[in-house]
Amino acid sequence: MFKFFGEIKKSYFVILGICLVIYYGNVMFTTANTTFNSRDKLENDNTKFVGSVVCATCHKDIYESHIKTAHYLDSRPAAKEFIKGSFSRGKNKFVYNQWSEVVLEQKRDSFFQTAFINGVEYKKEPFGIVIGSGRKGQTYLYWNDNKLFQLPVSYYTNLNSWCNSPGFPVNLAKFDRIIPAECLECHGTYAKVEEDENHEPFYYKSQIIYGIDCERCHGAAAEHVTYQQAHPQEKTGKYIISIKQLSRQQRLDGCALCHSGFRDELQPRFTFTIGDTLDNYSSPRYSPDSVANLDVHGNQYGLLTASKCFKMSQLDCSSCHNVHVNEANSPKIFSQRCLACHTDTKHASLMLATNKKYLLNNNCIDCHMPMLSSEKIILNVANSDHAVPDVVRTHKIALYPDKTKEILEKIKALN
Repeated sequence: MFKFFGEIKKSYFVILGICLVIYYGNVMFTTANTTFNSRDKLENDNTKFVGSVVCATCHKDIYESHIKTAHYLDSRPAAKEFIKGSFSRGKNKFVYNQWSEVVLEQKRDSFFQTAFINGVEYKKEPFGIVIGSGRKGQTYLYWNDNKLFQLPVSYYTNLNSWCNSPGFPVNLAKFDRIIPAECLECHGTYAKVEEDENHEPFYYKSQIIYGIDCERCHGAAAEHVTYQQAHPQEKTGKYIISIKQLSRQQRLDGCALCHSGFRDELQPRFTFTIGDTLDNYSSPRYSPDSVANLDVHGNQYGLLTASKCFKMSQLDCSSCHNVHVNEANSPKIFSQRCLACHTDTKHASLMLATNKKYLLNNNCIDCHMPMLSSEKIILNVANSDHAVPDVVRTHKIALYPDKTKEILEKIKALN
């Protein structure tokens, strides 16, 4: 479309094209029945969003790839295509004990969690927002007027099962955990949020951009779109954040906003923009000296920066992760990025047959960044008598002899 407008000589067609793109970027409204590729234009002070569907006009390939990623799908209004758990009879209960249970119900296009005590319903709330793409799991929020609360039952992908929401009581369904702005700050692109007289957050439902959208990392793009439409011959992006032009720490801060564990607020949520200094907006709840005690679940940034690879190079998150592409469960792809630096790795000490050593080079990460059990996220799973820890890939790049031994035994057993 942009190229088409650029080739037309009459200026009023160019102006019309600009108006149409900005108009559609502004008025498309997100509901549970759409594909969620459109967003409202949201304004907060000088911040103007157009939605990634407008970005797609010039960056089609990147857009079509990005919308398949866990980041992009990290939050959505509740709809059947986004809720991973089953509502089929026999699979739609989470039983706490002989007296208490939650039933997961679908009624037409709405979904509910209904709590019972001794068979008597005592609380029922609808799914309002889905948090999590479902790659590892999901949890769910409900609206009470303009406030958000977490529902008591979540979903755990590894076991394809409903589970107790992390940190919730294990003997009774509770519906009173209010959702602070920092949750949506990490699971969405933008939300207009204020506090009431009790310092509790309330949200403007029509001013939420779900998922980690293009503008979460590249900044609100209305001014960029207007300029580039008016100057189609300009090949350098104006009024947009270019990640390539940021310093290493600026790039790291952009990821650390959500991947360095819980942080204490210094500035209002959603005011940090990629390229800013993160510590001016929030402070970490851990000391760099205590990295050895970090839980594998929540602080990938802290674990990465404690790694020898990080300290001896210019490594940052983007060295390994292409956020525009869904590369989950692709150890060979990530291993190739390891080998870009570790070209002389021979694994001679492992005493593995030469014809099997290539298997190690196809999977560096299971040895050096293995999946480990979280000590903080423990889940009670439906139809199970025991709790299970969440399992997450550590970002502390190191030697893990026990994990290496497991992998070597599997390789040696191969024909």
